[in-house]
Amino acid sequence: MSSPITLEDVLNIKYLGKWDWSPDGRYIAHISDDGGLHDLWLVEPGAGQPSKVTCAKRRVSDFGWSPDGDLYFVQDGNLFRLEEPGKVLRTSAAPDPAFGQPSGPALHPALQLLFESKSAVSGLSWSPDGSLLAFARDSRVWMFSKADGRFTELSLPGKAAPAGEESGAVLWAPSSRKFAFSFRDEETYRQIGVAKPDGTVIWRSYFAGSAGALSWFDEDTLYFARPGASGTSADLYTLVLSGDKTEVTLLRRIEGNGRGPVFFTGALPSPDRTKSLLLLEDDGYAHYYVLDRSDGGIKQVTFGKCEDFAHASDTARWLPDSRSFLYASNRDSAGERHIFRHDLDTGKLDTGKDEKIVGLPGTNSMVKVSPDGRIGFQHCDEFRNMDIWVAGPNGERPAQVTFSMPPAWTPENQFAPEEISFESAGGLAIHGYLMKPKDVPAGKRLPGLVWVHGGPVRQMRPGWNPLRSYALFHGFNQYLIHHGYVVLSVNYRGGIGYGRDFRQALYHKMGVDDVADVVGAGNYLKDLPYVDAGRVAIWGLSYGGYMTMHSLTQYPDVFKCGVNIAGIWDYPQWTRWADKRYGKGTGSFKVYLGGEPEGSPELYMQGSPRTFAKKMKAPLLNVQGMLDMNVDFQQMDRIIEDLVDLGKEFEVIYYPNEVHTFAKRKTWLDAMPKIQAFLDKHLKG
Repeated sequence: MSSPITLEDVLNIKYLGKWDWSPDGRYIAHISDDGGLHDLWLVEPGAGQPSKVTCAKRRVSDFGWSPDGDLYFVQDGNLFRLEEPGKVLRTSAAPDPAFGQPSGPALHPALQLLFESKSAVSGLSWSPDGSLLAFARDSRVWMFSKADGRFTELSLPGKAAPAGEESGAVLWAPSSRKFAFSFRDEETYRQIGVAKPDGTVIWRSYFAGSAGALSWFDEDTLYFARPGASGTSADLYTLVLSGDKTEVTLLRRIEGNGRGPVFFTGALPSPDRTKSLLLLEDDGYAHYYVLDRSDGGIKQVTFGKCEDFAHASDTARWLPDSRSFLYASNRDSAGERHIFRHDLDTGKLDTGKDEKIVGLPGTNSMVKVSPDGRIGFQHCDEFRNMDIWVAGPNGERPAQVTFSMPPAWTPENQFAPEEISFESAGGLAIHGYLMKPKDVPAGKRLPGLVWVHGGPVRQMRPGWNPLRSYALFHGFNQYLIHHGYVVLSVNYRGGIGYGRDFRQALYHKMGVDDVADVVGAGNYLKDLPYVDAGRVAIWGLSYGGYMTMHSLTQYPDVFKCGVNIAGIWDYPQWTRWADKRYGKGTGSFKVYLGGEPEGSPELYMQGSPRTFAKKMKAPLLNVQGMLDMNVDFQQMDRIIEDLVDLGKEFEVIYYPNEVHTFAKRKTWLDAMPKIQAFLDKHLKG
């Protein structure tokens, strides 16, 4: 093995943000996160290395290709245009630091500042005809006209919310003559509407609840969904706009099993607009269904005890023939994802025999098809972080086109994960990935760490993770193994990858059976011959921090210490905060906790670690950013108050200008050594 991984090596890894093909399929634009600085890059697959386009002071937060091939992007809150992307690739490997900065001229002739804003611009959304660009600013929708260069703020109701996963501020109809939009009403519910480009509202909803998952079937037919029964069911609708008349029709009701939020996605219309794909889990696993526009029938087309998506935001892609589509699935291995092609004409999937066209070990996801038929996708594996890869139409000759990892991260310098499993509460099988130093001497016993992911609808993978937060911690865990630790990353119940029953096993059992899973991981470590049973700790982010605190308070003799990063201590408090900040109907935990805090006090008490704080014995380190948008920082206040009152041993680290998973390299460069020092003190001291 070469020199051990350093913290600088961990923090010099780049992370992939938004990416997409150019309209002609020649280039891929992508945002890269380099220690909290987000810049725009361009690459021409097969023709050269990626080239950095911007030098942002803070970040490039969004971009969008115009239909005619120009690249529009938001840098430090301002809107820019890059004409002729190939010119940048031909003339510079890296931009002058002054490129794109409002304080100075754009030195590259292809770069133009269009809109300087004191408030951040977001959600770029081009009309299909390329004449108009919609975006959000100060919770309002704005429109840029390419023909005359004018910017107009539209008078739409409520506060603007993203219209869809990838659509931006609005979702355009195919003709560009109207768009769908989403907004928060006075009661904080998410409503929807349809308007003309000048802001004239054609139709809007007044539901006593939220609506979303928008997609256009055709020019006059909009698909949307409404959750019901606290999210345990959902109704799928079509809105038909015909002249001055509108008609809302119930398309289908998705009846869940009542034990958790029902799982579904928005419709994905085929290129010829004759059908749409839906991701549902009617048979207990997430599979694709085809909605036939001619008769309204919905037919399941993918099958098996597997899940046909890779992670949050991953979805299938239609091929141009409208008869086949590509999707990621873990049908071959629960912890991996490969890309399959399904042909609607062959019916192969009734026997689970779809064609696997990308079978690289690890996670392959976010597939995007170029106009010339090539396949772009994200890939990470045992030894490589997430990057963009490109293959031929049939998955042939896959090649990496972006490069996120510093030279120190060789396979020889990393620790390969071993998949393990054990039985937990209710007889449920819990899986995880074990990593340890190479060639542990016989008889030597090392300290152990249980790493717990957040979510909980996430999944640790055999190696690097497709989501930045967990890739970051996988890198840090690799560093800790270099320093003599054994690490077990546990996939406790509530996560993805193992079907609906596994995910919904939290029903009325939050703070009970999920805690048993992570405690079981601790006991698994203790039984290993090379782990010191008296020196095992637990740590995690978000729900993982919540699990850490539950474990220390309910099972005070299992772990030597714990590290909580932005976990929830008091669930009634968090629920009230989340309702106020994000609107009613947004919290999935209410299903698991029996409804509102006032109506289910016992389950909320069971779900809150503070209920059991008197039993805590092991030291606890608490770490959080004060700008956390996922967990209210007041949780930290409550932790401190309670543990001071009870005389418990704890430490606190907080960062005033940081978010849920810290964004800045310098923050982690301060926090990681302190986390390591805390672990060393209690496990090695």
